[in-house]
Amino acid sequence: MLPETGPRQGGTRLTITGENLGLQFRDIMTGVRLGKVPCVPIEEEYVSAEKIVCLLNDATGYRVQEAQVEVCVRDCLADYRALSPRAFTFVTPYFTRVQPAQGPLSGGTRITIEGNHLNAGSSVSVNIGRHLCQFQKRSSKEIVCVTPAGVNAGSTPVMVDIDSAELRNPEVKFNYTEDPTVLKIDPDWSIASPYVLWYLSRLPPGSETPPHTQTHSPGAEQGGGTLLTISGTNLATIKEPKIRAKYGSAESFHNCTVFNNSVMVCLAPSVADSERAFSESGTGPDEIGFYMDNVHALVVVNESFNYYPDPIFEPLSPSGVLELKPTSPLILKGRNLIPAAPGNSKLNYTVFIGDTPCVLTLSETQLLCEWPNLTGQHKVTIRAGGFEYSPGTLQIYSDSLLTLPAIIGIGGGGGLLLLVIIAVLIAYKRKSRDADRTLKRLQLQMDNLESRVALECKE
Repeated sequence: MLPETGPRQGGTRLTITGENLGLQFRDIMTGVRLGKVPCVPIEEEYVSAEKIVCLLNDATGYRVQEAQVEVCVRDCLADYRALSPRAFTFVTPYFTRVQPAQGPLSGGTRITIEGNHLNAGSSVSVNIGRHLCQFQKRSSKEIVCVTPAGVNAGSTPVMVDIDSAELRNPEVKFNYTEDPTVLKIDPDWSIASPYVLWYLSRLPPGSETPPHTQTHSPGAEQGGGTLLTISGTNLATIKEPKIRAKYGSAESFHNCTVFNNSVMVCLAPSVADSERAFSESGTGPDEIGFYMDNVHALVVVNESFNYYPDPIFEPLSPSGVLELKPTSPLILKGRNLIPAAPGNSKLNYTVFIGDTPCVLTLSETQLLCEWPNLTGQHKVTIRAGGFEYSPGTLQIYSDSLLTLPAIIGIGGGGGLLLLVIIAVLIAYKRKSRDADRTLKRLQLQMDNLESRVALECKE
């Protein structure tokens, strides 16, 4: 039996499935009841012996809160009568508020109506004034729908109908506002892919612009894009605004954050996947605009906006580790570091040595980074706009008269000399032992010779 709850006002389409539910429609035509409340079967939806769909009558005159569904076949004898295993419950649905409580006249605002028992019955409809709110989903506590276009700006009653129950709350209204407008985008430029920095070492030799179809480097991490400040009117009436851009086959969008009716901040959408190139002097997208509910006038705006080629940085070294003294500045080389945007517009670079930011000097082809006293090994991280990239690791050695290679060389030479001395001593000892043996042998031979001479003299 579905549904298992419904309003007392009736109108609920009750679907009953089972076995032996009559052979013909006339067998059950008057035999379905919910307690004492009749449920009128619908002939077009009857499936012989298996399914009955009936329309529940008004039950406001009955005090009972729940009852079992009874199905009788023909004369309703004991063998031709069945009761539902679970009871049907009468509930009183109601709603208390709507969120958000305002939206543009063009409609398209996704609203949530909050209350209780809102999933009761078999059907629901929501009207904002005289127009239907497009239903999306519902649960016991809420109904979600998308607002229609309004007629005039101002408060409009919200009306909910669940089956034959008309739910009304004069305190809950939806406020239509004038459609938002966009007056200015600042800055009026971004780099092509505001989430990624590229490895210069991976570009083809002589390449002027990074190929937009290449794979992003493993050291690049996605983040937010270039921050754009949008000025306009009635911006706060939109709950989830998005900025969009289209260039060639590339089209993307990004979420915006609304601060008040006149200001919101968006992350520039990326068009780096386009098959078309970007000029160093700036390239305008085919379209730039905003998704703001059903405000179609803002899908494409006439604001001038340009994309510039992405910045490109070289790795610190082929091995990825660069050795420096504390007094030596770090030089990060690359190109397209300063977009050729009008005015004094620049990318806001931040470079971290480990967790310590360094003082930067920016030029067209390099970043000069000076840091406080540090020693040890630290990861170098470059951040600009919304992208993040690590060109490698910096090994900083404390100031001393000897560099690490010199120290290693001296240590290695000393060790080698020590090994030579030990080898000489071992060889000398062995030769000394051999000399002693030879001397003893000669001494023994001399003794033998003396004995023979003395013996001969006696004879």
